Amino acid sequence: MALPSDNSSASDVLGLSVSDGYPESCRLIELTPEIVAQLEEAQASSAATVPSVLQVRGRDTDVATLIDLDDNTYHLHTAHTSNNLYLLSSEQQSAADAAAGIQILQLRSKVNQTLELQKAQPQIRSRLMEILQWDERGPFRGVEFDQQLMEDSNSQSRRVTDDVLAAHVQSGDRRLRRVLADIPAFRESATGHWRLMDPGYCMDLLRLILATKVERGWSLDALDANRVFKALRADVGGEPLLFEAVDAVLSRFGQPAEAAGSSCYRIESSKVERFLAEQIFAAQGMRAWPVSEFLLALQETMPPQLRRKETGNPEGWGSVQIPNSLVRDLAYASTPIDSHLLYSVDGVSYERTYLNPLFRSMLPQDPRARIHRLFEIKPKWSKSEIRPFLEDLVDVDADLVAAGDEKAVTAVTKAIDSWMIKFGRGVKGPSGDMLYTSRIN
Repeated sequence: MALPSDNSSASDVLGLSVSDGYPESCRLIELTPEIVAQLEEAQASSAATVPSVLQVRGRDTDVATLIDLDDNTYHLHTAHTSNNLYLLSSEQQSAADAAAGIQILQLRSKVNQTLELQKAQPQIRSRLMEILQWDERGPFRGVEFDQQLMEDSNSQSRRVTDDVLAAHVQSGDRRLRRVLADIPAFRESATGHWRLMDPGYCMDLLRLILATKVERGWSLDALDANRVFKALRADVGGEPLLFEAVDAVLSRFGQPAEAAGSSCYRIESSKVERFLAEQIFAAQGMRAWPVSEFLLALQETMPPQLRRKETGNPEGWGSVQIPNSLVRDLAYASTPIDSHLLYSVDGVSYERTYLNPLFRSMLPQDPRARIHRLFEIKPKWSKSEIRPFLEDLVDVDADLVAAGDEKAVTAVTKAIDSWMIKFGRGVKGPSGDMLYTSRIN
């Protein structure tokens, strides 16, 4: 059969040859334009620091997950084609074939399956928490505690390395490091082992850092990790101290202050408040808290140097303010009395508002499954209430959303609106806002 090709004249002839036993092991993968652009850019850049390869990470029991060069994650799904596809390669032409305009193609493989990509949001944090606890030494509580523990134990516990994380967590390295820093966990430079940090030790070390800051007159806007470590080590009289632990605490509760130096951090009270709020809820078995009782516990545990008047003012903690508060994705509001007022314009005052712990990080990562779980926990939600528990499922930069970027906020709003229409039934509440119940069976 004569077939025209892109680089042949109309008179050229393509000859197809078939070898015996050609393989059927090849599969085609459908890449998004964004991934193709990433690969082409990395390949074209001679100074590229990231290898132009795509990675598949996770356990054998996980849905295969591909990581692109920007740390986006995609589930891989097999799709069967209705017709067979054949992979061909050009054979070297003889002089006679070339003169006759004949091009020989060799059949290399038959393909009847393709791999399709579906954007995914794997549960990175919960998987990391599971893996970090494999270390039988437990959460890091200081060098001396570790040394005593090893003296009292003869076991050779499993250690968590970069290779272990790559084999079990469906995430690229950059996103992995961000979640590890938020937990917080740190990597021991001497051994390469990752350690979960004990929350109590983390706060004790932060308080020690803040006390040292006061003594030396340092600014909270530019704490240098190296300088802090040296000062702490001098103050404790030679007591063992890990620089990595100090850096992890500053990273967890601060933002990089790059103008002051590469290892400098600006401590943020809001990060400390959220960390302590999570610990307060967890320590009490996730029970409901009256707002006034929660604020008292929070203020008592906050380092004095970081307390904020606006956080401690109960007037800003009525039910309608909770979705915009520091516990916005850690708890939802309820009231034991006057529940009909919960969805009124003014809501319920702080005296009658309870905080019900609900950590977004522990909810399912699939939109349908998460919304189903939220309706199981609470049968009726307003859009403002449920939004904080769904925002992370939208594929936008969380920092842009937090900063109020119009494009990012609009993308989140559209996604959540579509989910609530699909999975919820809406009726107008007393304040005119839509209240949703589940339509998921």
